Parts: sequence; structure tokens; C-alpha cells
Amino acid sequence: MMHVGAINKTGRLASLDQIKAIMIALVIATHTILVGTLFSTDLKQIIESAPNYEAISFWFGWICNTFYMNILFLISGYLVPYSVNKRGVVNYAKHRLFRLGIPLIIAIALLNNITPIAGLFIPNSTVFGQGFNNLPLNRIGPQWFILVLIILNAIYCCWAFIQKNQFTVNNEKPVPGWRSWLISAAILGALELMMGHFTGFWADLKDSNLDGLGYQGMHIWTYGFLFFIGCKAASHQWLERINKRLALTWLRLSLLITIALLASNYAPFLPAHNKASLELITPFMTFLTPLIGWGFIAAILTWSQDYERLDSHWLTKAGKDSFGAYLIHIPILAGAMVTFYSLGIKNIWALGLGSTSMAIFLSFFASHQLRKIQAIKQII
Repeated sequence: MMHVGAINKTGRLASLDQIKAIMIALVIATHTILVGTLFSTDLKQIIESAPNYEAISFWFGWICNTFYMNILFLISGYLVPYSVNKRGVVNYAKHRLFRLGIPLIIAIALLNNITPIAGLFIPNSTVFGQGFNNLPLNRIGPQWFILVLIILNAIYCCWAFIQKNQFTVNNEKPVPGWRSWLISAAILGALELMMGHFTGFWADLKDSNLDGLGYQGMHIWTYGFLFFIGCKAASHQWLERINKRLALTWLRLSLLITIALLASNYAPFLPAHNKASLELITPFMTFLTPLIGWGFIAAILTWSQDYERLDSHWLTKAGKDSFGAYLIHIPILAGAMVTFYSLGIKNIWALGLGSTSMAIFLSFFASHQLRKIQAIKQII
């Protein structure tokens, strides 16, 4: 189990760094099909002509989306009270705005423009032959996460400034039981179902500079809930005291529900993605997303504590590089896919898995090298 004392001098927890490394790797993996269909007409045709790959990618992405961003918000919230107590509210707010604001500006103004500008010179890209003024530039892309994190941090700082309470740890308060989590999953599931009805609004956001929120904005209540649960958990060491038996039981429930949903769509077993049956179960998938996610989150936290590595372990080091990898992975992933395709690799499984593996490695490697520069290390 991890304890407050396990937070090292830099304010890091090895087990949480391990989780971040794995979650960011999954984020990159789930973006493969999205980048392929949005960046290149050739890649889009290859993907659409392989229904089994498309279906499996869809379900892989949906399952990951039930937990990976959720757990990243939970971890972010968990570390906030300790940092606020260490730096003071005002200094923390300035530091956090600098650490999150600068990367967000760089991503929007530079990193996220690399792919569309490069597409002007790549035949069969979705923007090839377009005028520069028609390019989808200055989009927030996957960095929507940073914007939401800035807002949530600002809310917590305002609350901490008003309350003026010192951060203390009281681990006598019991960990919320299964009833509390079941109720929260039902409420958040209903909210996600309600948010999902604004399809026109989310579609418009996808075509705007806030495009990333068009894909993830309907989950905003769940993300906010987990962020502030993480803040509360830090005061009572709830993450460290998760009931392992309950976590594994909930994981089994999550897997059972997921298999039932997958079987109802028959996606992996038919030669074509059964979109008609998918439309029928979409409301159930939306409502059950938090319930399923809780099982995966609890299991991941339990695993990370049972197998916490030393700060020198490669997975822990990768966790320190995960934020930078997250920032730069889209142009690297697009480049990897175009490279594989230009080499004559047309098999979607070799193309998809190969470019995903390369993008994950290069994103973390590039982030690690960039962090050797002190000025860059200050912000990533």
C-alpha cells in the first residue's frame, strides 16, 4: 500500500506515475483510428474496408474511455491538496497556471498545427490542395484535458482560499462503500445520458477550435466528480485503503457488463460492424459508463499499489514523461501512420499496430529527451 510518506521530495508517487504511463499509452493507442480517418483519405479507406479492425478498435476505445481519463482526473485531484498545502494557495495557483497554461498555448499555437500544415504537402491527405486559410488550425485537440484541469484547479483554489483550512490527513474516516459508489455511478450515468442528447451541440464543437471537447465534453460531470473525490481522498487516504476484495468483485461486474454489451452488438463476430444494433444499446452504454469505469479504476489502483516499483523503474520514469508524451503524440502518430503506409504496408493490422507501437515509443522517448532541457522540464 502507498502512504503519504511515499510521496518523494518532488511530490511524486511512484505508483501513480506508473498508472499515468499506462493510461497515456492507452490514450495514444485509442487515437490511432481517429488520426487515421481524419488525416488521410487513403488510411480512412483502408480502415473502413476492414470492418473487424474498425469494430475491435471501436470497442477497445470505448472500454478505455470508461476509465483512462477518469483515473487521470482522480490522480490529478488527489495530488492537489498536498501541493496547495506545500506552496500556499496563491503560489500554487500561479505555478499551476504556468505549468498548464504554457503547454496549452504551445499545443494550440504550434503542436496541433503541425499535422494539418504537413497535410498540405502530402497527397491524399484530407487537406491536400486546400488553401492555408481553410486549414483547421489552432484547435485544442486532445489538450482539452489541460483546459478542464485548469478550471478544476481554479475552483479548488478558490474554495481553499475561502476556507483557509490547513491540509491534514485523517484516515479514521471510512472509505465510501459500494452503495455510495453505486449511487454515484447511477447519478453520473443519468447525467451522461442527458449530456449525450445534445448531439448537435457536440457536433458543432467538433468543428470548432474546441474540437476536443466535442468528443469528451459529455463526460465533464464525471471528470469533475472524480477530480474532487481525489481531493477528498487525499485527506483520508481513501485510495490507499481501497478494499481489494470489493475492487476485484467490481472489476468482474464491469467485465461481465462489457461482455454483455459487446455480445448484444456482435461486433467482433460479423463481417460488418452492426451499427443498427449499436444504436439500440448506445443509451445503455452511456448510462453504464461510470459503473463499468469504477471497476477498472479500482482494480488499476489496487494493482499499482501491490506492484509499486522503485522511482528508478522504467515504468515510473515513463510516468514522469507522460505529460510531454500526451502533448506531442498526435503529430507523431500521424507521422508514424504515413511512414508505414509510404513503405507499402497496406495491411491494416500491421499498419495500425505498428504505427501505434512506434508512436507510443517515440512520444515517450521524445518527451524524455525534451525534459533534459531545464527550461522545458519546468513545464512538462
